[in-house]
Amino acid sequence: MFMQDFFRLCAICVVVLGFLTTAFAAEKSVAPAVIPLPVRCETAEGEFLFDAQTAIVTDAASRETARQLAACLEPATGLNFKITETAGSDGNVIVLKQDSGLKNLGTEGYRLEVTPRQVALTAPTQAGLFYAVQTLRQLLPPQIFSSQPVKNVVWKIPCVKIEDYPRFVWRGLMLDSGHDFQNLPFVYRFIDFMALHKFNTLHWHLPDLGTWPLEIKKYPKLLDASTRGPGVKQGHYTQDQVRKVVQYAAERHITVVPEIDMPGHSTPALLAYPELNCPIPQEGRPWQYCVGNEKTYEFLEYVLTEVLDLFPSKFIHIGGDECPKDRWQQCPLCQAKMKAENLKDGNELQSYFIKRIEKFLNSKGRRLIGWDEILEGGLAPNAAVMSWRGMQGGIEAAKTDHDVVMAPTTYTYFDYPQTADGQSDPGANNGAPVTLDTVYGFEPVPKELTSAQAAHVLGAQAQSWSDRHPTEPQIEALVYPRACALIEVLWSPKQSRQYAAFFQRLQQHEERLKALGVHSRPLSTIPQPAAK
Repeated sequence: MFMQDFFRLCAICVVVLGFLTTAFAAEKSVAPAVIPLPVRCETAEGEFLFDAQTAIVTDAASRETARQLAACLEPATGLNFKITETAGSDGNVIVLKQDSGLKNLGTEGYRLEVTPRQVALTAPTQAGLFYAVQTLRQLLPPQIFSSQPVKNVVWKIPCVKIEDYPRFVWRGLMLDSGHDFQNLPFVYRFIDFMALHKFNTLHWHLPDLGTWPLEIKKYPKLLDASTRGPGVKQGHYTQDQVRKVVQYAAERHITVVPEIDMPGHSTPALLAYPELNCPIPQEGRPWQYCVGNEKTYEFLEYVLTEVLDLFPSKFIHIGGDECPKDRWQQCPLCQAKMKAENLKDGNELQSYFIKRIEKFLNSKGRRLIGWDEILEGGLAPNAAVMSWRGMQGGIEAAKTDHDVVMAPTTYTYFDYPQTADGQSDPGANNGAPVTLDTVYGFEPVPKELTSAQAAHVLGAQAQSWSDRHPTEPQIEALVYPRACALIEVLWSPKQSRQYAAFFQRLQQHEERLKALGVHSRPLSTIPQPAAK
């Protein structure tokens, strides 16, 4: 009888313990679905509620960032937030403050602490404070991203303490306006979505085979419609428009790095100014400049002078990829240049060209970056390499103390389809599929590098080529949600990344993308991680 009562008592205890455990779990705060994953995030009980009485308190240095925060919150809430430099005594404030004492967080790090009485955002720079704002936006209900007032929503932020900073300094996306043209509203929209996800580099690929969309005042014929490739949308960017795009991006702490393709991929320029082509017979549309012709260098230096006036970026991308050397071997001007400079082959001739362009850019205080073909024939002294044909070009460059941005097709070509059939990706190129989990598994620092060599890996970026003439919504659907996976690779600690946990957070993040109207590929069409 005693044993029977004992087992009955044990059973009751198990039930009670299970009830208490369930109740505790229900009350315990759940980590917020922030993308990219912060370095450190502690949750606490409670939440901050904001309403019409909530003020944004800021120091003088942070007033513009405070204004950006208010502009993000006001459309959905319908509230007009007061921005002040004086806090009241009753709390209910969002505080933004630049604090130079937080230098250990780097130039882009921040702290964010939420209590029931206030939200405090601090950072050593305005860039870090801006990223804190992006995290704060993701802590709110997803309806906060609506462009119209949303009724019957309690605007609450869970109590958390976050300390965060990025792993890499180059976190990029490439927009290709050289194979096909995109309208200005789309370019601004592209930048807005980059900013939300903490990307900081827009690689703007401008002239290519399809079009020369950038106004160059000295060479107006570059904008002629007759130089455009088949099927390319009409349009170009004036220099005033470009300045506004660059400024808009800078206000969101995004650097615009222009790419002016040379010596190959130069069809529009050669159609507009045929004297820059090699003086030998040719079939089809021209491809590369005559690098033995001094007029080519005069033309490109004038073009680059106007480009430098538009883009203050430290790096200027010059392409340098996919340039066949056979015409140079037949061209009397190129052969004369090779003989005069003691160059043994076409690779060394291209290297001569790249080094000469680099010397010009260096004289203007800028640095040259190009695709990994610029390694052929000898790398220019101060050049950085963007490695796209796998990782080997980046490895070779880093081992010779050159800076590297990793952009391999296998992981970062977002113009490739997202599934094996590719049928759900109109506008995609015919490459091997680059799936969401493939992107998330990307590691930009190769194992072959020492720690000193690895320091030359600045980061990575994804490419969205437009040679298949995708529409603007199609470009967006090719980029998202894969860009969400890439930014976590580039921002979050390597050891913290787990694909299953990321996918779970991404399901909540998808609601934010829907509220923003992002043409993102639905997660329902992407295989979920296998349960462990």
